[in-house]
Amino acid sequence: MNDNAVLQLRLNSSKPIRVLIADPDEELRPVYREPLAQGGFDVVTAGSGLDCVARLRERVPDVLVLEPHLPWGGGDGVLAMMGEDSRLATIPVMVLTAHHESDALSRVARFPVSSFHLKPLAPDRLAAKLRTLVAHPRQRFSLAEQTGRMESAIVRRTGGRVQNLRVETINGRIIVSGRSNSHDVKQLALAAMREAFAASEFQSERIEVNIEVG
Repeated sequence: MNDNAVLQLRLNSSKPIRVLIADPDEELRPVYREPLAQGGFDVVTAGSGLDCVARLRERVPDVLVLEPHLPWGGGDGVLAMMGEDSRLATIPVMVLTAHHESDALSRVARFPVSSFHLKPLAPDRLAAKLRTLVAHPRQRFSLAEQTGRMESAIVRRTGGRVQNLRVETINGRIIVSGRSNSHDVKQLALAAMREAFAASEFQSERIEVNIEVG
């Protein structure tokens, strides 16, 4: 039986969903741990990269909630290790961080994380998102994949009328640049970007649009 089948069986059974929350904030961890436990989750926490790796190897969770700014290894170190371990490579990962500028997010963007969210995230919303991630473990994407989808959507919606179109990632943000001779074409490009974000878990504030009109 493969890992996805095991996860689906857990969802359909009375066994609680196993969650590992890795965050260095000692005050925040119980804010999430206690409501999730009351909601039927089996919650374990870690305060550092090394602690997180030890917890992952000790007992494989159904989903990992990861703050990239972990001492002793960092979120990127945790994900690098997970990618090399067949038992851990399929675990859905939610990145939950307070860093809007996203140096932290750019560090993990090259790894297959399932969703990005900014703190604060209410415990009930976290619980709902965790259930969704466990139910759909294959719904993963990277910033590189997102930029490709974004560029294709803009080309389709505008009919290729954005000249010198470039969609790239810089410091964890998606940068869209190009030139158009019409405000209407730029609006079509913006509509395509909104649709692309609506279909993903990426935060819309992580995009910068530099499409010149003239």
